[in-house]
Amino acid sequence: MILHLIGDVLGRSRRIADIGTGTGIMKSVLEERSGRRIVGFELDVPFVVDRQGVVGADACRLPVADDSFDLVLLNHVYEHVEDQPGLFREAWRVLRPGGIAYVTAGSRYAVLEPHYRLPFLSWLPRGAADAYLRASGRGRTYAGVRFLSYRGVRRLMERAGFRVRDITESAIGDLLRPGRGWGWRPVWMALNGLPARVRAAALRSASPQWFFLLEKPDMPTGDSGSARERAHG
Repeated sequence: MILHLIGDVLGRSRRIADIGTGTGIMKSVLEERSGRRIVGFELDVPFVVDRQGVVGADACRLPVADDSFDLVLLNHVYEHVEDQPGLFREAWRVLRPGGIAYVTAGSRYAVLEPHYRLPFLSWLPRGAADAYLRASGRGRTYAGVRFLSYRGVRRLMERAGFRVRDITESAIGDLLRPGRGWGWRPVWMALNGLPARVRAAALRSASPQWFFLLEKPDMPTGDSGSARERAHG
């Protein structure tokens, strides 16, 4: 789906980063299918399965210079980062002017929490979520997972200085193309019958995850520091 959504961006990008690369497997598949080299960054190095091209690093303090990448991937990462504003500021810093960040972000109000597969887990206050996990036998604490609302996630990206484009509708359409997502197809057909503005509002409030393209505004290199200060100040 990433290739379907941003294959053109990936194909024309020379310097690509996958922040929070996880096992590294997705990065390797994207490299194989796109023919592009991707640098992965992962704090939890023992978790990485395919370590080729993966650097151990904090997502909020990457060991690279400003304006280093044409494309940054942030695929289901933000909820695992303690300093969430810092994550998007760092993505802004390492992108060149005119660069793109691809973001997949889960919703706090998803009915089924994606990590533990428990209904309404992410809706609960931390103490109640911990008790729910223990009672289910699937974990002891929900610490380390911090989902936000649509408005909360979008606000972080905009405050970092990005121009934000929501591509959730295109992404869901891809997920439900023939042969995939058949169980949700009646819901999607019903949504498609709504006016565009109503449909967009429904996706913001009810989708379990959202998809975004973030653009770092193009500008002369000499202005990037002052623009960053304006965006973050």
